[in-house]
Amino acid sequence: MSPLRLPMVPLLDEKRGVSYTIVFGIWGMVFLYCVLHDQYLIRIAPEHFTEWHPPLWGIGNLTLLAFAWAFRASIGPGLILGLAALFLGRAGSRPKVAPGTMLKVLPWGILVTEAAGLLAGAWVWKTGLPLFPLELYPDFSKPLLITQTIQLTCYVVGGVSGAVFLGWIVWRRKECRPQVDTP
Repeated sequence: MSPLRLPMVPLLDEKRGVSYTIVFGIWGMVFLYCVLHDQYLIRIAPEHFTEWHPPLWGIGNLTLLAFAWAFRASIGPGLILGLAALFLGRAGSRPKVAPGTMLKVLPWGILVTEAAGLLAGAWVWKTGLPLFPLELYPDFSKPLLITQTIQLTCYVVGGVSGAVFLGWIVWRRKECRPQVDTP
C-alpha cells in the first residue's frame, strides 16, 4: 500500500527576480531609513549606543557603530515586512500588486514613522519631560530622554505603519479587478 500523496501546489508561483525585488527592496528601504535615523541619534546622545547597547563587533567609530546597529536593527523588521508584502501582494489568484507599486508606497510609512519620532523628540527637548513610562528610560539626561523617546516612538509608529502598509496591500488586491487583454 503506497502512502497518500497530496498534489503539490506552490504557495507562491513567482519569478525569483520579482520576489527578490520585493523582499530585498523593502529591506533595503528599511535599512537606509535605519542608517539615516541612527546617524543623527548617535550625534545627539552617543551613550545611547556606547553605554546602553552591548558592544558591537568591536567598533569604536561612532559613524560606523551607528551604521552597524542600523544594519542589525533592520534585518528582522525589514525582511519580515518584505516577506509579508511578497506573500500578501503576490500569492493566490487575485490580481497581484506590482513590486514598483509597493516600493513607491512604503516610503510614506517610513516618513510618517520618522516624523512622529521627531515630533516626540522635539516635545521632550522642549519640555525636558519623558513621554513614556520612566521604566523605559535607562538614564534621565536630556539627550538620552530625547533619543530614547524618538526610538520608542519610531518602534510603535513603525509597527503600526508596517501593519497599515500590509493592510493596504490586501485592500488593493481586493479592490483591483483583473486586467483583460483585448486583441
